[in-house]
Amino acid sequence: MSYRVTHLKASHYFSVASQTLSYTKAAEQLHVSQAAVSQQIRLLEEYLGVALFYRSGREMRLTSQGQALAEHLSLAFDHIGKGLESVKLEPLEGTLQVSGLQSFVSLWLMPKLWRFSDLHQGVNVKLFSSDEREDLHSGSIDISIDNRVNIQDNTIQSLILSSEVIPICSPELAARRSLKKPTDLLQCWLIQVDLPAYRWMTWFAEQHISSLNSKGILWTEVSSWYMGINAVKAGHGVFLCPKFMVQKELDQGTLIHLFPNTLQNSIEFYVNYSKNSSRKARIEAFVNWLSHEANINS
Repeated sequence: MSYRVTHLKASHYFSVASQTLSYTKAAEQLHVSQAAVSQQIRLLEEYLGVALFYRSGREMRLTSQGQALAEHLSLAFDHIGKGLESVKLEPLEGTLQVSGLQSFVSLWLMPKLWRFSDLHQGVNVKLFSSDEREDLHSGSIDISIDNRVNIQDNTIQSLILSSEVIPICSPELAARRSLKKPTDLLQCWLIQVDLPAYRWMTWFAEQHISSLNSKGILWTEVSSWYMGINAVKAGHGVFLCPKFMVQKELDQGTLIHLFPNTLQNSIEFYVNYSKNSSRKARIEAFVNWLSHEANINS
C-alpha cells in the first residue's frame, strides 16, 4: 500500500478550517483569500469523494468524515511542526555539548571555563572527557577537541593551539638525582605516553644519545598526559609533556623544565564541529572564546 501524501496544501487549509469552522477565519490565519481556502477544500473533497463540511443554519460543521480527517491531520501537522522546530537554527542561548581528550579537558579547559560562562550566561556547557573520536553528526556532541586531523565529512576543523613537548620533573627529583645533562636521565624513571611521536626514544635520538637499549633504564608508560603529570608531581621520574598543560606549575616552580631541549614535533589540538549544526551561533561563540584563550595563554 502506498502512503504517498497528495494534496498537502489542501489538507493544511482544511486542518485550519476544521479548527476555526470558518473559511474566512481560516483565510486570515493562513494569510490567503477566503476564495483560496474554499477552492482548496473543494479540491480535497473531490479527491476524497466525500463532503467534509455541512451547514446547519448559519453555522459550518464537520461531517463525520471531516471530523475523522481533522483528528488525523491535527496530530500529523503537530508532528510536522515539532520536527521542523527540532532542526531549526537555534539561538545563542541553550545547551552546548563539548567533548575533549581527558588531559586537555581536565588540565586546560576546565580551569578556564568559568570565563566563557561569565561571557555567555545563557549558554549551558555540558563538558565530557573522551579519548574516542566523536560522531559530530549524531546530535550527541556539538564540539570535539582532540589532537588528530579531522577525517569526517561535512565538519569544520580549526587549530586551537600548538605546544612544545618538554621534559619535566619535580625540583626535588632534579636535585636528588643531580640532573644536569641529558644523559643523566638514563639513571631515573622515564615516563611517557603511548603515542609514538612523543616517546623518549625520539627525544634521545634528537639529542644524539643512543643508550636506550640499556636494560638498566627504568620505564613507566601511561595512557594519558594527566596520569604522567600526576606521577612527576609525586616525584616519580621525568615525563615528556606538552608545555601548556603544566605552564601554571612551571611558573609556580612546583615543576621544572629540564634542559632547553624540546621534541622537534610539537603537539597540536583542534576543535571540530559539524558545518550543518543547528547550534551554529553557540558553537561559534565557544570556538572564538577557545581561540582567544589559547592566544592569551600561548
